Amino acid sequence: MKVLIISQERTGSLFFVEHLFRKNLDEAELHGVEISTAHMAELGSPDGRKLESAMKDILLKGADFIVVMEKWQKELLTRFMEYRTWSKIYLFADGNHQMKTIFPPCGGDFEYHSGYEVVHEECKLLIEHLKANLRNKVDSSNFAVS
Repeated sequence: MKVLIISQERTGSLFFVEHLFRKNLDEAELHGVEISTAHMAELGSPDGRKLESAMKDILLKGADFIVVMEKWQKELLTRFMEYRTWSKIYLFADGNHQMKTIFPPCGGDFEYHSGYEVVHEECKLLIEHLKANLRNKVDSSNFAVS
């Protein structure tokens, strides 16, 4: 399974999410998950052909899940993806927390720990989502007609 994590920019928060996600994958003993990261600037501007081409390329390479950090990113990506592939997009924090709230621009120890807890919990939810999707794939393949 391939997971692509997309952030607004390549900052410490992107690497922090990736690190905690990997840690939670190990704790959940969920193996065979390939993680890659990107930021929106790498994919192209919202109104450009480069973004459309990049999204098609990502889907052709078999990204099973595309994790975005903010709702506007999800909405933007759906403009360039076929409707049947929209379910591949997972909104991290599912709109419950803004990433700016999770990672305040300048913070103390309390803000760091509360941000860590939020990201840790969201990684657990993402893993449960991945597990459910894997179970659905297995169940649907068991009922496949030859």
